[in-house]
This record gives sequence, C-alpha cells and structure tokens, in this order.
Amino acid sequence: MGKRLSSPRFRRRLSWLSAAGLLAGAIAVAVVLLPSSKPKPEVFTKAPPTVYKQPHAVRLDRAGKAEVVFAASNFIKTAVRRVHVDASWDMTDPSLKQGFTRSQWANGAIPVVPYPAAGIRQLKIDWSYRNDVALDIVLAPEAGSGLPPKSFMIELKRKGGTAHHRWLVASWAPQGVSEASMLADAAKDQGPIPPATGLSSRWLLLPAGLLLGVLLMLPVYLGLRERLHGARAERRHRRSSSF
Repeated sequence: MGKRLSSPRFRRRLSWLSAAGLLAGAIAVAVVLLPSSKPKPEVFTKAPPTVYKQPHAVRLDRAGKAEVVFAASNFIKTAVRRVHVDASWDMTDPSLKQGFTRSQWANGAIPVVPYPAAGIRQLKIDWSYRNDVALDIVLAPEAGSGLPPKSFMIELKRKGGTAHHRWLVASWAPQGVSEASMLADAAKDQGPIPPATGLSSRWLLLPAGLLLGVLLMLPVYLGLRERLHGARAERRHRRSSSF
C-alpha cells in the first residue's frame, strides 16, 4: 500500500478526483451568484386600461393669481432660501414631502433645490387648471452671492373647498436641469438608497452543488482509509510473525 500511495499515477488520479469535486461545488456557486437572464412572466389583468383625461384649463382671476403668488413667495422665503425651513412644512403638498417627518424636514435635507433669492424678477403662468397651477419664476440673487438670476418652475395644488382652500407647493425644479441632478444636489445628506434585494430560488442549488462535491470526494476518502487500515494491519502481521 505504501508503494501505491507513493505512485505518481495514483496521486494524479487522486488529484483529478479532488478537482472534480471542487469544480462541481464551484459551478453550483456560480449558478447562484450570476444574474438570471430568464424574463419575468407577463401578468395580464381584466381591468380596463386607465386613460388620462387632461383637465380643462381655467383662467386665474386677479384674486386667484394673488393667492398663488403669495403661496409661492412664502415657499421661496423659507424652503428655497433655507431660512426657517420648518415653516415651509405646512406650505408643502404631501406628494413633495413624502417619506419625511416634520423634524427631518426642519433639518433642511429636503428635495428642494436651494437658491439665495433676493426677490422675484419675472413671473408667468405656465398652466392653470382648477386645482393645479404652474408658474415659471426668475429669481434675483442676493447681493454678493456671485450667482446669476435663475429660473425655476413651481407647481401648486389647491386643497380644500371653494370657500376655504390653500395652495400647496407640489413641485420645485430649476429650468434646464434633469430630475436626477436636482435630487442629487438637493438631498446630499440623505445618502445613497440601497437597492432592493431578494433571495432567488437559485440559492437552492448551492447546497445541492456542495452535496455533489461531498459525494464525489467520499469514495476517495473511503478508499484511502481502507487502504491505510490494510497497510497498518499488514505491518502488524509482519511484526508479529517475525523473530
């Protein structure tokens, strides 16, 4: 047996069997970790398709325009200028402050692009519906800021009945800047959002691959143990029969 274990051919065969077991386990791990190219099944529903109906345009009268400009000005003085940001909480539509608490909003890390505005230079109505108005606003910078005048688009939604209503800011975006850049600049302190993760059914292949590797190595282990036991028994027999 000692000669058999020292045989180069036997050692090569043993190495190949061990490598086969390790390869089987590695293949199982790779199948689990590599992304799946299998497309997700399509889901059909019997519900009727949703058709968007554009609301009818409504011309703002003098009083209505004054209300909208007043709400926009207060939002600029607080949220945009980052002065008493907590006061802008009640001026903001729930769609814009979704995911924030009042205390988080007051800290200033909000999805509103800041600007050191000294006042409104120009203003025009972009669209006007019964409960939805958008304004194009050009802001003048504070003296000494070194910034040029900047144009923004502000959208406001009316909440409440005809007699008692308020205009709340639902959107604030600089003109000519992508939404991705706007959110990155406005909410730097929030940090990156972790991607959604989930366990795939392919993880079930991992224990199967490991088991396959163990099964391939088991005959090698048993064969070696049997041969070693046989060699020890033979040596003991020779020692006991010799004088």
